[in-house]
Amino acid sequence: MRGVPTAEDYYRAVTTAASGPPAKTRKASGASKLTKGQRTRQRIFDAAFRLFGERGYQAVSLRDIAAEVGITHVTVLHYFSSKDELLAELMVHRDEVEREAAVAFLETDHEAHSEYGGLHAPALRWMIHRLQENALETGAVPLFLKISTEASDPSHPAHQHFVARYRTLVGLLAQGFDEEFAYLPEGAVRVDPRVAAEHLIAIADGLQIQSIYNADTNLIVDDVWEYLRLLGVVAARPA
Repeated sequence: MRGVPTAEDYYRAVTTAASGPPAKTRKASGASKLTKGQRTRQRIFDAAFRLFGERGYQAVSLRDIAAEVGITHVTVLHYFSSKDELLAELMVHRDEVEREAAVAFLETDHEAHSEYGGLHAPALRWMIHRLQENALETGAVPLFLKISTEASDPSHPAHQHFVARYRTLVGLLAQGFDEEFAYLPEGAVRVDPRVAAEHLIAIADGLQIQSIYNADTNLIVDDVWEYLRLLGVVAARPA
């Protein structure tokens, strides 16, 4: 059995798509270290995400966002030339925040926590945790699907970000499945870890689309647990 990766190993994995070395990324967090311009951008991001989630992307204008922040429309245009550009940068920003959250999660030992059903691999426990958090942010799902679909065009400004995002996520989960499969009994059927990772992401992303139409975000977490059960890495979803 291979040695269990440390939190630093996972930190390097989840920050692959980020610019700059890990130490630089960590130091960048913290509102007190932001410039005035960065704080204004953050306030615009926060307002945009809140309004997009409450009213829907199409119903919100840059003027609405400016009013929510308490700045002028011209000031918003100083930072973002269009609403589409704002949305693209907002989702990239949220991924950067998510990397920081992933690091914080992976640096803590969750091995004894019953809600992870005996999963050994930190990467898989993090994936479950992230999906559970996503279920509480229903407004984020349509935004993510919109920008990730549009970014499939190579000319889209967020295209390379999403290429790196999925490459990193597949690698992280494949490493997690490789660890987890090492605990299976002798003779158990094993799926290629990378294939298992790609399937897990496809299930999660596909179910996010379905959740928009059936309004059941629990479906995502339930079905991911069922997939893990079929792979043999858990007996059942924890009660």
